[in-house]
Amino acid sequence: MNPRRFRLTTAALFVAGLVMGGLIATPTASAAITGSNITTPTNNTFLSRDFDAASQTIAVSGTTSGGTPGTDMVDIRCYTATSSSLITANVPTNPDGTFSVPSADLHSSVSDGLCQLKAVPAGTTPADVTPFTGPTIGVGERDTSKVGSGPNTGLAYDYYIWAEQLTAAFDYVSLGGCGAYDGYLFNGLALTTTTFYCNFGFFRGEQSSPTRSEVQVDGANAYPPDQAQGINDQAASGLPAVTYSYSADAATGNLTIHESDPLVKCPDPTYPPTTTTCATFVSTGVTDNVTITQDHNGHVSWFSEAFTSTDGQAHTLDLLWDNAQHFYGPAGDASQIEYEWPGQSSFSMPTTVVPDPAATVSLPASAPGTILARMHGAADGDVNFGQGAIVYDRPATAASFTFLNTSESEFILHQTGTVPAGGSTRYRFALVQDYLAANVASMAQAAAASFLNTLSVSKAGNGSGTVTSAPGGISCGSTCSAGYGYGTSVTLTAAPSTGSAFTGWSGACSGTGACTVTTNDVASVTATFNLIPEKLSVSKKGDGKGKVTTYPAGLSCATGTCSRFFDYGTPLILRAKAAKGSSFAGWSGACKGTRACALLMRSPKSVKATFLKNCTVPQLKGKSLKAAKRLLKSHDCGLGKIRHAFSRTVRRGSVISQKPKAGRHYKHGTKVNLVLSG
Repeated sequence: MNPRRFRLTTAALFVAGLVMGGLIATPTASAAITGSNITTPTNNTFLSRDFDAASQTIAVSGTTSGGTPGTDMVDIRCYTATSSSLITANVPTNPDGTFSVPSADLHSSVSDGLCQLKAVPAGTTPADVTPFTGPTIGVGERDTSKVGSGPNTGLAYDYYIWAEQLTAAFDYVSLGGCGAYDGYLFNGLALTTTTFYCNFGFFRGEQSSPTRSEVQVDGANAYPPDQAQGINDQAASGLPAVTYSYSADAATGNLTIHESDPLVKCPDPTYPPTTTTCATFVSTGVTDNVTITQDHNGHVSWFSEAFTSTDGQAHTLDLLWDNAQHFYGPAGDASQIEYEWPGQSSFSMPTTVVPDPAATVSLPASAPGTILARMHGAADGDVNFGQGAIVYDRPATAASFTFLNTSESEFILHQTGTVPAGGSTRYRFALVQDYLAANVASMAQAAAASFLNTLSVSKAGNGSGTVTSAPGGISCGSTCSAGYGYGTSVTLTAAPSTGSAFTGWSGACSGTGACTVTTNDVASVTATFNLIPEKLSVSKKGDGKGKVTTYPAGLSCATGTCSRFFDYGTPLILRAKAAKGSSFAGWSGACKGTRACALLMRSPKSVKATFLKNCTVPQLKGKSLKAAKRLLKSHDCGLGKIRHAFSRTVRRGSVISQKPKAGRHYKHGTKVNLVLSG
């Protein structure tokens, strides 16, 4: 087994916790102060002891009751479930019974975990502390590990962060240290069990008979900063540094860590590496940019690992993620941990480690995957053991057990991938811990759902249609997004509605053919539907002049034949307006009558508008009937009634008089009545 960070067993930690800072002293004579209440800090305040800083303090204040204010003194203690630690001794009270400590030492007086601040009579450890009230605080820690000597003095290669929350916590080290260092569950103020023991990190060799490193880049053994430092912290060049930042919400304890781990290799590929084969280190061209978040009151820890090309080249990855489980508190046997694997419906215990083939569990290609873990025989809700889940977002080929003993049950999760040239590829994980199986299942299901890659469809254009997916999930229409496991091939099909045409994809697809998206990340696609253009043709006939227009505007036809395309379903009103000296005689084709014509453009339409010249009554007096008819026709007038009358002056058969009179203007075809000489 490779060298790794020295760890106290949980049992040893529990014993140490009973002794450290407890000052289990025999109570002295009863103090005069009968009660107190600490008001600052507020309840459920989350703090982090920063050991990168030279010192760190906390302000404490409150009130007392009883005794002799202004004379009595109090000790500020932080009480866990089993002991207490002295924060500040002999704090004087004011005449009004208040007290204040502006800068109590946080570094040395408080341990990581949960405790309740109380102000008790100075020099005493009361058997009954219920009259003394105060806030529960969660205390975490931050520290950075640096090379202590030689050419790389001061180079940071690892860190330690404990992120306490109200009912659970995790602590963390860097990618090469082992990632999630521990998971903890609290029953009240009592830390009852350590769950996870070392998860989502890379060591310099897979356990327990190493033949390679746990991360390989382009087939070469690669090492993050902590492991490179362990190989040769005196390397002449190339020893990588870990960089990180973190933030914790004082009100909730929610944590975010951003970490960057350049991966390096040895110039000599001989395995295992030595100070000789690794006198210097060489970049692999890949850096793992890690984001860790912790929430759900410390019950869920999230890892996002973005392997990024730093040399503009594409790279292959072969990853053996280390995962170790503990799942007991003061006493237990980690070799009795049982697992339910993806695709299975029952728990089983590993019995061997590699190289025995029985130690390897083949995993289904589907993703996300969830691995459930619990102590065999432990009752659901037993606070001495707890249970948990490991959720991963993209396919893993196998889990191989590398270490089994009373302290830990350890396996490596095998995944592969490719880093695109100049880009990155991401792996995501979640660790879930709780006492109850139902709570673990609920949080694990939520994590798996969040690891689905969302494919979103939007629609553009003035037309309409639907987009459906295979496999199902999207029917847009109503459901325009769905989540799919990593690597799922999703084919989208566009179906235009009547009167619309599908004119193309944009976003993750292009063109007008089939759209197939591989859901390796969040993706979006836009389908454009446009209304089909329908042609309106307008022609005019007759000897008159006029104009045909549409409302809404679009066509204005004053001469000859005009046409215009309108979107399918566009409602139109056609109006005809005769020019001076002409009249509109009516529609034919798609329109009838002489009034405004309403059309709905759901197909091509053809309309004719007839305009005729107006009748200008000619002078017919003295004209023969034949000549009068000819003149009436040429002036767009019609022949009306004919009467006969005797005339001495007008030749027989010629026009004596007319009505209307000559020179008047009337609608085309207006009839002119004649009186002929008889």
